[in-house]
Amino acid sequence: MKVKAIILTLCFVLTLSAQQNNFRLKQNDFRLNKESKILTYTSLFDSNAQEKTKITKSKKSPDLAFLYSLIVPGLGHVYANKFETGKYFIIAEAAAWLTYVVFSGYGNWLLDDAYSYSETHAGVNLSDKEKDDKFFTNIANYNNVYEYNDEKLRFGEYDEVYDPEGSYSFYWDSPANREIYREDKIAGDRTLNDRLFVIGAVVINHIVSAISAVFAANSYNDEIKKSGGGFSLRAGVQKHYNKIDGFALKLVKWF
Repeated sequence: MKVKAIILTLCFVLTLSAQQNNFRLKQNDFRLNKESKILTYTSLFDSNAQEKTKITKSKKSPDLAFLYSLIVPGLGHVYANKFETGKYFIIAEAAAWLTYVVFSGYGNWLLDDAYSYSETHAGVNLSDKEKDDKFFTNIANYNNVYEYNDEKLRFGEYDEVYDPEGSYSFYWDSPANREIYREDKIAGDRTLNDRLFVIGAVVINHIVSAISAVFAANSYNDEIKKSGGGFSLRAGVQKHYNKIDGFALKLVKWF
């Protein structure tokens, strides 16, 4: 009986001692976890509290804006962040070149139609590529090659005479058809000449766009000066697995 009592007493003491040790370990773990949490909060706060983001707005060069728009109208305005103004110069440039293409196509069509008409009604040889525009202008003013040569000989312009038996011979079947040809020839020449006005409009658009781009760049630089920079402070929380682990502050500065 005494031996059993001693054994029971020893088991009770050992069990009690183990429970106390387990309690101390849990206490230590709790303290470590708590200290770790505090360290985590402090680390997060310190690392984010002084976070700074610098947003810099650089000035635009008026010289570059002028050069860009002089080459491509509206490009200088894009460079100066003024596309709302530059888009009109881009549209004007596109419209001008489209007009140039239309005038070229229509004018050449009128001339080709007139030349084909002269082949049918005046016997003009179109296969001879040496004929220049002067020849096609002359046949619009004379009924035939003989009438033309007589006038040139009368004024002593012997170098201008055409060979009646050669490829420069022509003979209109009626004065009315010659007038039809003449009207088509003049219309074609006039349409092609009108392209010069289009080219002039393109040049003006480049110059005006370049000058406007300088004002756009200066306006952009003035906006930066007026803004004078500033600060913005933002606050937030740091989350980890949907748990709040700390706080964060963000300081934003612009110039």
